[in-house]
Amino acid sequence: MFSAIFNRSFELLGRHFVLVFGTAFFIMGLPSVLGALYLYNLTGQTTDSLFESLFTEGWPTALYAVLSVALYLINYSVITEIAVTGIARTQWRLGEALRRSLVNIVPLMILFVLCGLMIGLGFLLLIVPGIILMLALSVACTAYIAEGKTGIFEAIQRSFDLTRGHRWSLLGVYLCLGLLQWVVGAIAEAPLIFVGEGLPQPLLIGASTLISTMSDAFSLVFSVAAYVCLRQAKEGQPTDSAADVFN
Repeated sequence: MFSAIFNRSFELLGRHFVLVFGTAFFIMGLPSVLGALYLYNLTGQTTDSLFESLFTEGWPTALYAVLSVALYLINYSVITEIAVTGIARTQWRLGEALRRSLVNIVPLMILFVLCGLMIGLGFLLLIVPGIILMLALSVACTAYIAEGKTGIFEAIQRSFDLTRGHRWSLLGVYLCLGLLQWVVGAIAEAPLIFVGEGLPQPLLIGASTLISTMSDAFSLVFSVAAYVCLRQAKEGQPTDSAADVFN
């Protein structure tokens, strides 16, 4: 399972690198950079101080936060569809993917909150239950997007079912993925650290926001690869069946 997820992820990135990261740039990256720069010019604060600026600046910060969440969920849905159809080697349609992503905003937000509450409660119970729940729920959002008619609670149950018996492998995947993201992120941000004092703050904000967006897209591909591999291992269905809901 471990090697299968990595193989599928890098195979997909090799075939659809420009599509995955180009879509993430235009849907999430560019609007986030423009929003962060607008917020900085308006308030003089970076997105790192977003919570504090809610109390000092009010509606501009709140609007930025709401739009950021909406764009993140749209990007999450669209990148998931790209990855599923890419792995299945079926046709992907931008217009239909965007339409479905708008419909998915509220359900995905509810799903994220529910999963976050369950995982948070698990970490309060001596950490280990939180790790188990985090792995058990790791493909809930992907299942909701990829299976179409699956409801919120059905997606949670689906994730529990698919990950059962494979959670140690998933832990290894996500630990390696986290390490890989940290290394790539450190390399990407190194120039900003070395010459950061000589660069204008807006440029630093834009660069760090783009790096974060690309990192999210990278991890999403692995989440979809995990979902497809788990589904194939549990149900024995051919890979191309994963994209049936989008056809």
